[in-house]
Amino acid sequence: MNKKIFGSMTLAMASLALAAVNTSLWFDGTNQQVNTGGDCVYEYGVCTTTTMGYWYDYDDRKNDKGSSYALYPYDMDTYKSLIGPMIEAVGYVYWGYNLSPNTGTTAAYPYNFVGFGFNTVNEAKDGLDMTAAAGLCATYTSDMAITLEVSEKVSGDASCSITLNKSPTTPVTVSKAIADFKQPSWVETANKLTSCSAAFAAAQSVKFKLDGGNAAAAGKVRIFEVGPAGTCLGGKAIGTEVATIECKSNGDGGLEGTCGTGFNDKVAASSVRAILSGHTLSFVGNVSGATVEVINLQGQVMMKSVLSSSSSLKLSNLNAGVYMVRVAGKSMNLNQKIMLK
Repeated sequence: MNKKIFGSMTLAMASLALAAVNTSLWFDGTNQQVNTGGDCVYEYGVCTTTTMGYWYDYDDRKNDKGSSYALYPYDMDTYKSLIGPMIEAVGYVYWGYNLSPNTGTTAAYPYNFVGFGFNTVNEAKDGLDMTAAAGLCATYTSDMAITLEVSEKVSGDASCSITLNKSPTTPVTVSKAIADFKQPSWVETANKLTSCSAAFAAAQSVKFKLDGGNAAAAGKVRIFEVGPAGTCLGGKAIGTEVATIECKSNGDGGLEGTCGTGFNDKVAASSVRAILSGHTLSFVGNVSGATVEVINLQGQVMMKSVLSSSSSLKLSNLNAGVYMVRVAGKSMNLNQKIMLK
């Protein structure tokens, strides 16, 4: 075969692979990268193409002259990440929020809001055809009703969305079809879509948004899982969290001022660690009565067991690759990556 033609075909196939939506669970707390496409995540160095995003917060300060903001439980880690510490500590993401009545809002959007989301492809906000996802699922808690939104460049702030009920302390799993999503009634003609199928066909981001309607509100949001409709597993539990969430977001990927909540200072001091020797997984520390799960990159639980004080697991039945080891007990939470060769 002509090498030039073969090379062009290879590039075309790579582009198609990159554009294909991942129909497995995208985020389950095992990694701060939200894997919306491809077969893995860049961090592990075991793939060449994938489509993914990172969690971020946004609010009414920058464009709408408001004063609402998000709060993080930890300061940045050594890799300048605000998300990594939460994944390592509890295996999910959680934020505080403060919705303030706006006195200087724009006429176009006179309401206060705080939101959390991830881009489907990259920071350039390229679109991803999420039609194959058939909708979205999520496992969450929220102190107030929260909207789940799919944004693309035509609709802008008039995203296709659905309102999820509040559930302050009990994780709730929902699964919504594309047809369940609607654009707001106030959307202007220029931003109107023929249907929300068009938003899923060119999705730039997925967001969870708290809208106070210009009333004051404060609380907490937890996101345990997000993915295509029907892929969320549920069965999640709230871990040992920071008592006071105090690191104020600057709305631009960092924190406002200094934050006294250091990751190394505030994560529950646990001496529990997982040690992989060959295909045997053992544990250092008192793990008696704790539950251990070995999870693959697709979020599937490959092994699960209740540990004794001297437990070890044989992983000889698992394929080589990267896994997350999650240990949860009365006074411990461990999320640790391992590479099985």
